[in-house]
Amino acid sequence: MKPLITLINELETKLPFIEQKKETVSQVTVGWHLEHSLLALVKMITAIEHSNPADYKWKFNLKRSVVLMLGKIPRGKAKVPDSAKPGEEISEATITPLIEKARQKVELLEKLNKDKFFKHPVFGDVQVKQARRIIAIHTHHHIKIINDVIKK
Repeated sequence: MKPLITLINELETKLPFIEQKKETVSQVTVGWHLEHSLLALVKMITAIEHSNPADYKWKFNLKRSVVLMLGKIPRGKAKVPDSAKPGEEISEATITPLIEKARQKVELLEKLNKDKFFKHPVFGDVQVKQARRIIAIHTHHHIKIINDVIKK
């Protein structure tokens, strides 16, 4: 899996295509996928940053294990939480600041205590090491969708 910063840079290269949509691939625009990917990344890292390691509870999670093992998320199977849904207005002006914020959060993630974690709605409690991989898998998932939308 590519490093998170490389994935963010790859998302940035898709900015010229934000209005594009191909309903046979996705019901939403490239801009929606960009904004969602960045919002999810920022929210997950922010949750890790503010977590209390004493609250972490390990529990086996089959879906988390499968996603981590395969390194991919199946398309069309998940419901986007409200906290990671893009706003009504999606534009380069809304996405560009998110790209910068995402870069700052990734830099911060590398400095966080390995015992910090975030609560994922499907995967449960996820500590930093697995979180890096889950965030990368999620971001790459949306890059693949974007690439399918913009493919001629």
